[in-house]
Amino acid sequence: MRPVLLTLALTALALPGCERPGTREVKALSAELDRARRHRDFGNAESVARQILKRAPHHNGAWAALVEARLQMNDVAAAEKFVNEWRAGERQPGTTELEEATGDVALARQDEQEAILHWQKALGHDPKNERVLRKIAELEHVHRHWIEEDTAWSTLIKTRDSADARSRRAIARRQLHRWDNAFADLQRARLLAPANAQVQEWSQRFERLGKFLDEIRELDASISSSPADFTLLGDRALAFLRAGDPELALSDAEQARKLAIWAIRPKLLQAIALIDLNRANEGADLLVRNSIRLEQLSAENLEAFRRLDGQIAVERTNADLFVSRAWQLNEIGQPELAQEDAETALTLDKKSAGALAELSYALMKLGQSDEALTRIKLATDLDPQLAVAWQYRGEIEMTHGETVSAIDSLTHALQLNQTAIALRKRAECYRKIGYNDRAEEDLHALEDLTARAMK
Repeated sequence: MRPVLLTLALTALALPGCERPGTREVKALSAELDRARRHRDFGNAESVARQILKRAPHHNGAWAALVEARLQMNDVAAAEKFVNEWRAGERQPGTTELEEATGDVALARQDEQEAILHWQKALGHDPKNERVLRKIAELEHVHRHWIEEDTAWSTLIKTRDSADARSRRAIARRQLHRWDNAFADLQRARLLAPANAQVQEWSQRFERLGKFLDEIRELDASISSSPADFTLLGDRALAFLRAGDPELALSDAEQARKLAIWAIRPKLLQAIALIDLNRANEGADLLVRNSIRLEQLSAENLEAFRRLDGQIAVERTNADLFVSRAWQLNEIGQPELAQEDAETALTLDKKSAGALAELSYALMKLGQSDEALTRIKLATDLDPQLAVAWQYRGEIEMTHGETVSAIDSLTHALQLNQTAIALRKRAECYRKIGYNDRAEEDLHALEDLTARAMK
């Protein structure tokens, strides 16, 4: 009898379709767990994972599902507890799944260095793990570690080429100014997925960037030779803004500003880049108004700021340079910065009529008209031949309702230097007091002045 029973038992073990009931149940639950995770049904995934672990305590997929579910519910403490229990019961230390999960928990704790460390350990067990490589690449991107990000995407591409990985590496290589490699990656991404929305978006951006690439390459070479030249960095930031790449412009503008905290052009370019990136709130300390746009600044404005910044770098105690820059800032509607420069000029020369004039105009734009009027009267007293001071005085007196005084001030300004603004403002004053004939005379003079300027 016993030999017969033994034969039956061995036969049963040899049959491939015959499994122990517990094994079959774990397989069925594992399939259910996979479906739940694919559908991001984390509540169900956690329930199924617990059932699996009762039957198979070393089931890595179930432990990973528990950790994932808790992290998705922002329960980091519970996720960390599961990782510790998982590690304590491991038959062999540091499996791929365990190290990946440990890295995920570290990231949730905002310990990013620890996260990278454990993900790298996971790659030590499975160097071609696409999910882990992607996590590393994306975290390196957040921290602007472009070389490390490039390395991670390169490893992933060797494992499995894809349009997403190619476009992501192109973006990283653009940050490294590896232009040929970046454009080649994007071209490959277009071949792999021409209809992909991200690929199409970046293709358009790279196409626009390509139009400025010769200029940018020249600046790259110059900056490589003179990395502390804030003017060159500003030039490249401006080129990137014109090329429609505010992110790269911001990087250069920030670096230029660190090198030359007194310079205005880097501030303006930094503010414009932040606005283009929808991050204007980050530029509050720049004192640049959020209404500024690159297209509002003429080539003459930008060149004037470039020149004045360079001159101030050499002559930091020259009050006239700060007055000139304050005038430019008032011209482009940046009274906060104009006030700052005018006040700097006054600390260098307390009797600077030009500084008082620009300060008064800035104060008027900032809603401090009483203080502005006091300052502009001091300016005209100090230098009665300063046409711009009389013009500003007339404009400020208009805001105070002092129309007759405004006419007198604007007349002084026009006797010294005929300008379109002064003519227009005086005509406005004449109409207000009923002197329509004189207003018409000023408007005719304005037309003649405009015509001469256009010849």
